[in-house]
Amino acid sequence: MRLFKKKTDYSYYSSYDSHYSRKRVRVDRAVIAGIAGVLLVVGIVVYLNFNRIQFLWKGYSWSTTSEILRQFDNEEEKEILEHDKMDHILKWIDRSNKVELYDDYEKYYTVSKKLKNDFQYDEVVEFIDDVFTGHLKMLSNYGYTNDIIWDLLNNGANKSDLTYLLENKLDNETTAPYREVEGYKIKSMLDYIAKYNEVKNYNYAVNIVNYPFIISSNGDSSAHYEIANPDDLLSLVKKGFYLSADYEPGDLVEPEEKYVAPDCGNRMLRKDAYEAMVKMIKDAEKEDLHLLLNSGYRSYAEQTKIYNETEQKYGGAYAAEYVAKPGASEHQTGLGLDMTSQSVVDGQRLVFSDTAEYKWVLANCQKYGFVIRFEEGKDNITGISHEPWHLRYVGEDVARDMTEHSWTFEEYCLYNNVIPELKKD
Repeated sequence: MRLFKKKTDYSYYSSYDSHYSRKRVRVDRAVIAGIAGVLLVVGIVVYLNFNRIQFLWKGYSWSTTSEILRQFDNEEEKEILEHDKMDHILKWIDRSNKVELYDDYEKYYTVSKKLKNDFQYDEVVEFIDDVFTGHLKMLSNYGYTNDIIWDLLNNGANKSDLTYLLENKLDNETTAPYREVEGYKIKSMLDYIAKYNEVKNYNYAVNIVNYPFIISSNGDSSAHYEIANPDDLLSLVKKGFYLSADYEPGDLVEPEEKYVAPDCGNRMLRKDAYEAMVKMIKDAEKEDLHLLLNSGYRSYAEQTKIYNETEQKYGGAYAAEYVAKPGASEHQTGLGLDMTSQSVVDGQRLVFSDTAEYKWVLANCQKYGFVIRFEEGKDNITGISHEPWHLRYVGEDVARDMTEHSWTFEEYCLYNNVIPELKKD
């Protein structure tokens, strides 16, 4: 007796299926062979035109690419491909066979436009050839690498500047600290070095050579630079560095009456200066000292009127010594202010410098970001005789630094390379 029934097998052999499978395999092999053939052809085309494809990929036109491929061998093509697309490469091909310098030509052409030198293509090629293969290449003997030379060029150095370095045997190590100071000029290097030997500070050396009038006793009264960043808290305003006639700070505020002397006609101040002044006045009151604002922001027109009236009444020499010229007044910044005291207002004291309030201000104003701008015995630096009542807001950190070093604002700016941004002609 059979315990299990054999499972019926319903599968069957089909000669048709076998034939179809073999046919499909042959078709698949044919497709694969076709694709492989196409890929082989594409590969050969790409291999034979690999450089052309790379030039086109970089953005060169078909005609420019064809000219490059016609002119150069494979190694020279690779040299060109190592660099970004050169918009003027056909100009360099026409003027030079120094393929290794084409990218330098392109870079310097851009630099010359940025610096408004307006160099022509021939001039660019001549200059770069001289810098990197001609007599100026001797700069490498003085420690100037290609990167350093490009830094010089980007900062406006021309052929005569580089020749100056060679003629005076000024190596990279010697000039590097002065080149760190914004605004340096290569042809002033010997003067910078001489001044550094006196002051032992690179910032000071560069800036006092560039702008000798910062120290007023140096003269150069004809200098006239217009400040491009007048809103900057640390813009140095004085004879030589001028504000434009239409400049007015955008953040002037009107003080409360209790902080202002009765006859103060120019009472507005910039917001930061006003808030610092109020804090100073309140702290002085805690010691029974009563400070008042006597003059704040004055426009260019108002300063002109004051200067002219002083000149007519006392003469030009007196006006030049005691009154800032229009455009050179810190009152126009909204950061310069004149202080007085209630005792002067009440007639108990004749002048502010003879008050307890002045002595307190002298000892404490730096805590609030103010300095006595025109100190006694410093008129040879500032150009203005002692004004004990005139404060300048510079911020607490700078005021503290100036006090610790016994610096005028001029000296602070020289030592710390805080030179106004100047408008270019």
